[in-house]
Amino acid sequence: MLILIDGIDGSGKSTVIETWKKYLVAQGNAIFDLKEYLKKTGEYPKLSELNGYDFIFSAEPTYAGVGAVIRDELIKNGTTYPVEAVAEAYALDRLILYTKIIIPLLKDGRVIIQDRGISTSLAYQSLAHKNFTMKKISALPGNNLALTHRPDHLILVKTNPTTSAQRLSGRAQKQDNVIFENLPFLKKSHRQFFGTELKKIFIKRGTAIHQLNGNAKIGIMKAEATALLKQILT
Repeated sequence: MLILIDGIDGSGKSTVIETWKKYLVAQGNAIFDLKEYLKKTGEYPKLSELNGYDFIFSAEPTYAGVGAVIRDELIKNGTTYPVEAVAEAYALDRLILYTKIIIPLLKDGRVIIQDRGISTSLAYQSLAHKNFTMKKISALPGNNLALTHRPDHLILVKTNPTTSAQRLSGRAQKQDNVIFENLPFLKKSHRQFFGTELKKIFIKRGTAIHQLNGNAKIGIMKAEATALLKQILT
C-alpha cells in the first residue's frame, strides 16, 4: 500500500507524519525513515537493509542525487531555471525513487507513507506557465511511472493559506528559503490541490482521496490523523 500525504507548505503535513510514526511504533511496528537515511548518507539503501520493516516513510524530493540538487539549488528563492528543466529534475528524481525503492517494496507487500509526490508536481508546476498543463506534467517519464503506480490513498491536508504562511514565518530554524512559501503562491497552490482537475487524475486511476483539517487545534488534528490511519490500515 502506498499512502501519499500532501498540501501546501505549512499545512501541517509534518505534524501528521510524526503523529503516525509515534502511533505505529507504539503499536509495536518497526518503521524505516528513508528521508532521514538519505539525509545522512546521500545514498539509497540496499533493499536488503529494509528487511523486517513493514512501514517505510519516504519524502520527495529526495536527499540523494537529483533530489539533493533540487533542494540545494533549483527551488531556492532568486533562481530562474526554466520551469521545464525543474519539472524534468523532479520527474527524474521520482523515476529513480520509484524504480529503486517504491515499486520493489510495494511488490513485497510493504506499506509506504510518503510526504509529497506526483500530486505536488501537478499542483505546483501547473502554476508556472499556462501552457505547462497537468496533462503535460503527467506525461514526463518519472511522473507517468508514479501515476501508473498511483497511491492507494491520497491524504490532502486542508489549511487556510494565511494560517500556513504564519506557521512558516514562525519557524525558528528554517533550513531553506524555497520559492513555495510566499502567501500569493500558497493561495494559488491551495486552489490547485483542492480543484477538480487534480482529484480527477487520481480518482480515475483508483486512488481514494481523503481530507484532513489542518486548521484544527493540534490535539484534534493528531487525533483525526490517527483515526484516519487506523481506518486505512484496517
